[in-house]
Amino acid sequence: MSPSPPHPARDTIPVGDIELHDNYLPALPAGDHRVEVTHTLWTGGGKTFTAVQRFTVRGPQVAIDTAAVVAKQPPDASSGLYAEVLPHLVLGDPMLPWERAVRGAPAGTPWLALLVLTDDQLVGGTTAPTRTITGTVGDFLAGDPAVLKPELAVEADIGDTDPCAYIQVAATEFHAVAPRLEELRFWTHCRGANTGDRAILGLKEDGLFAVVVANRFPATAGSTAATKNIVHLVSLEGHEKILVDDPDFQGRTSVALLSLASWSFWAYPDRQADFADLAEGLTRTPDGDQAGRDEMWLRLASPYQDTDGTPAPRRQVARRLNDGYLPLPYLTRSGEATYAWYRGPLTPVLPVATAQAARATTADALIGYDPAWGTFDMSLATAFETGRALAVADAAFAQHLLELKHAARHLVDTLYHQATSTHLPQDGDGPDTARAAFGLLLGGDLLTALGTPPARPTAPWSPPAPAAPPADPTQALDDFLRSDATREALTGALADGDGLKEHLTPVARWLGRLMLLHPVPFTHLVPDERLLPQESLRFFHVDPSWLDALVSGAFSIGAQSSRDTLQDQIVADAVRSAAARTAAAHRDTLRGDTSGDPDAATGAPTEAGDGLGPVTGLLLRSALVSGWPNLAVRAAAPDGTPLPVLRMDHLAPTVLLCLFGGLPAMVELREPQEGFRFGVEDHGVIPLRNMLPPDSPTGRRLGEQLGADVTFPVLDHLRTGTGGRVLDIGSLIPALTAALETAHGTTLGPIGPADLAMQMVKVPEAVHFTGPDGDRR
Repeated sequence: MSPSPPHPARDTIPVGDIELHDNYLPALPAGDHRVEVTHTLWTGGGKTFTAVQRFTVRGPQVAIDTAAVVAKQPPDASSGLYAEVLPHLVLGDPMLPWERAVRGAPAGTPWLALLVLTDDQLVGGTTAPTRTITGTVGDFLAGDPAVLKPELAVEADIGDTDPCAYIQVAATEFHAVAPRLEELRFWTHCRGANTGDRAILGLKEDGLFAVVVANRFPATAGSTAATKNIVHLVSLEGHEKILVDDPDFQGRTSVALLSLASWSFWAYPDRQADFADLAEGLTRTPDGDQAGRDEMWLRLASPYQDTDGTPAPRRQVARRLNDGYLPLPYLTRSGEATYAWYRGPLTPVLPVATAQAARATTADALIGYDPAWGTFDMSLATAFETGRALAVADAAFAQHLLELKHAARHLVDTLYHQATSTHLPQDGDGPDTARAAFGLLLGGDLLTALGTPPARPTAPWSPPAPAAPPADPTQALDDFLRSDATREALTGALADGDGLKEHLTPVARWLGRLMLLHPVPFTHLVPDERLLPQESLRFFHVDPSWLDALVSGAFSIGAQSSRDTLQDQIVADAVRSAAARTAAAHRDTLRGDTSGDPDAATGAPTEAGDGLGPVTGLLLRSALVSGWPNLAVRAAAPDGTPLPVLRMDHLAPTVLLCLFGGLPAMVELREPQEGFRFGVEDHGVIPLRNMLPPDSPTGRRLGEQLGADVTFPVLDHLRTGTGGRVLDIGSLIPALTAALETAHGTTLGPIGPADLAMQMVKVPEAVHFTGPDGDRR
């Protein structure tokens, strides 16, 4: 996949909006090129000199990177009501469909097309789910009297032994479903979208995408049974001659096409497993009832009631479970097998922060014990040991942390010797180092004094008496470490480029990721599968004390004495503050956002309480995650202000974790903007949308529906004489143009690929969770 050119789409387009463009053309298409220069000397008989330089612009030709495919709709291996949906594929490289020239077609014609096929239309490839045939480029291009091969000029950097995948389509079926050469440009367009509300999937996302749409609606059996549909992204390069109304297949019975991507899905005549049904299923209990707000939190349902009439032991269990705890087996150090309560960092209740978690130096100091019930609470102790284990397991971080601690120790030693030296003034007005003191001597009459004969001493000389050592050196150093001056010096050095900052930066980055729970095992977050069953959505708060204990454990490695422990406590506040700022900027850093101060994340704390603030989030376990990998998730404060997304990651193919900076009043799950579906509404019509700019007399936004009753019958414009429902662009575009001009009351001009996409797009579906009572819509 070629790198996408820089584009401000992801930051300039508001979240929820999209830009549509007809295409994104390269300055020079891929392929073999030559530059010829001719120079004629008019003197000497008009002699001509010619130089030729050949070169190749590399671009995908027989295969594309799998990472180039951002989304497929309908999702791979899914099933649902897809009969009125045009399948499409989203590419992360917005220029890819136009990188190669198509012979006999104007600029802006893509070399790719999306074919929707059924098993009976394909030949061979019976061992693959999508009927692809794997082989080499030489195998694909080898002559075959029964198969029409493309007239493909293979680039110089592609060899006969290079691997490729291809399909064979029956010749009559290819003619029935393949777009005509003049239709190709209408089925591919470029789209811009803000990518700030979806997971980072390893792409260098700049907000631009290419979308290739099929020209055929999926096949359905017309009964309760599902019909398998196979979709292939194929190269049409070399097949231009048969993309006409009356093609000559040269007596061949099938056509070979390079398959660059493929997937399959099942189309039902009734509603099953589409976005709306999956999203609605998240709001229901296993019994099918509407879930209440209490049932959407990350916790187990309690078998007991927390009421006055419940026996005290059962009421205690109900309270613990309602607070997000789980009883887990626990073996005490004395060998007794019992149980202990455990709650991870994701809690259903707003936890009360405790300062002890940030000051702890051992896990034992964080073990909770309830003498009334004789039970242990191992939550914070587990967090401490988790942080310590993760730090020890990461050799690079351990090295950076030890270097920071050694540098801080050296600085403290220097400051202490300066403070206790008898050779330097203690009033703070003189030099603070021996070198500086000697430098002052050189600035006086030292050379003159050295040239003068020494005078005979008049009094006997005696060496100066050394300063009396402190009665308790350990206590003296302890007092020095606890002094405000030492704290200020250490904090300043952590923010100073010439001090400890270079050691702080890698430590703060690692701890910042730790505060976002990146390396924490999933079993520590969700210790029981019943907390997050299949097809469920659970909300939570993030326990700041659990995070403090986690960081304390990681920061505790390398402490060998009480002096190290005290020094760590002094430095820890500044390190935690820097780590919190790094965590807050972590997602922007991954997305390449350099608009902020690059040094701000690891500088000194700017104010008291500098940190992440309250963190909340959600866990989604659903086919929505695998079916819509770029699922958009947004959260808003009570005043409607969007909350920052601190982390959004796929923990598993069907599990999505989102962390928000703040407490949301509304959370929305929405189909991604670049993954909009195309198709028709009920009865085969589409609502017509405004194509005039906002400053037009209508005052409508671009793309806004013109009215509930202003529609256009798309299914009236299908190819005749074909078994599948294939759209006829030659009939569709003129009729659609006339209908739009009538609805707008003015001439609009020619309809392009972006205009067609805007009219054919189906409004993305979404589910909202709002209000204090857990209202959903």
